[in-house]
Amino acid sequence: MEIKDRVYGVQKIEENVILDLINSNSLKRLKDISQLGMPDTYLSFPGFSRYEHSLGTMILLKKLGATLEEQVAGLLHDISHTPFSHVIDWVVGDPTKEDYQDKIFQEFLEKSDAFDILDQHGLNPYFISNLDNFKLLERDAPKLCVDRLDYSLRQLRIEKGKELTDKILNDLCVYDNQIMFKNFKPAKLFGDSYMGLQKSSWAGDEMRSRYHILSETLKEALNKNLIDFSFFNGTEKPILEILNNSNNEFILLNLSMLKNGFSIIEDNEGIELKKKFRYVDPEIKVNGGFVCLSEICKDYKKTVEYEKERNKEVKKVKIIPV
Repeated sequence: MEIKDRVYGVQKIEENVILDLINSNSLKRLKDISQLGMPDTYLSFPGFSRYEHSLGTMILLKKLGATLEEQVAGLLHDISHTPFSHVIDWVVGDPTKEDYQDKIFQEFLEKSDAFDILDQHGLNPYFISNLDNFKLLERDAPKLCVDRLDYSLRQLRIEKGKELTDKILNDLCVYDNQIMFKNFKPAKLFGDSYMGLQKSSWAGDEMRSRYHILSETLKEALNKNLIDFSFFNGTEKPILEILNNSNNEFILLNLSMLKNGFSIIEDNEGIELKKKFRYVDPEIKVNGGFVCLSEICKDYKKTVEYEKERNKEVKKVKIIPV
């Protein structure tokens, strides 16, 4: 099987367990789960699916020499995501943590067809589901890991182009079972680019407002029994069809704002928009060891500290239809 990936190019997949998982209902469901929580019709720029990110995570793990078990874990690490991804944390979770999907991951895997596929291929599903076992796939922020690298490289590929992502990708290496850069400039480029995505695509005022609008829409649909929570085990299209075909004025107005735009006005009587703060502090291989970017670049350290504090600021706004 060949996969044409927007970041890594054409990749040949031959491992039977991975092929079976790619063809499983668990993975196919992710084709209709938006990575950024917003379908393309609700974004001002192109997005991508959790399916694309999951395959990309697996591919990058393979390129970096990860074991088959870690590649499988990378392929499955997002199967528990609900429709609209982290918007669920604005509905029932904590938008400053965005960890609802992590909390339900093992239970979701146990009930999925992926669980049986792992068992059939002699892989322990409980070992695979413990992502702490895989240090290339997952590390606590702000360290580099493949999950963090792939979704940011994927977004940068869309917004900034191939030249930038290739500069970052081609400088990566694995040292002491940790991902790091070989040189300062690509590390700084990635750190700055990641922060740029945080400020614009992921946690800017527009995206925070979109998360608020969509989450309030979903809450209304739940409260009016237009949908129930079982819908969040599925995909986005059935939920959107119900919302668009409803006669609920609040829901239709919100959907119109998401499609046609809105204005954001600072107002002390308005709503407070909270969002998880994301940043990276890439490690760079130096003289048989490694250092963090912030240790050798004071400007980067100041930028991170400034943005971290800015993210804590209480900012209230009103969202007005255009």
